[in-house]
Amino acid sequence: MALLAGTSFAQEKMATEPVRMHNRGELQEKGHHDRMADIPNLTDEQKEQIKAIQEEARKKSEPQRKEMKELRTKLDALKTAENPDQKQINQLIDKSALLKAEMTKSRTESELKIRSILTPEQRKAVDAKHKEHMEMRENKKGERKEYRDAK
Repeated sequence: MALLAGTSFAQEKMATEPVRMHNRGELQEKGHHDRMADIPNLTDEQKEQIKAIQEEARKKSEPQRKEMKELRTKLDALKTAENPDQKQINQLIDKSALLKAEMTKSRTESELKIRSILTPEQRKAVDAKHKEHMEMRENKKGERKEYRDAK
């Protein structure tokens, strides 16, 4: 499903990893590509529908991403303060968790909207690509753990 939302996956990464914030052109130049390219045999109508869903999702998530960035900045400041206030830190962590849940729900809504316009064959291809992506993530996670354990 990560393939479906196209920019929404990137948006989530942007929300959690500010060092990777780039505009779409910069992302494509750095090896990222339009996730629609992974969906076989898209009609022009499907492409337009997907672009509209993605644009709507991007506009909806923009204030959430901005708020998440502000929360992270405040949290970092509180954690590095001379006398960190655990209560304030916990409140920001809770607020961040709620916002992340809202963002995940919105992203999932967009993914399901896109999925609903795909044919069964296209959904099958997307599911296979998603499974492959998840396996790659797990493999990388295992490699990082092995690297840390070897230190």
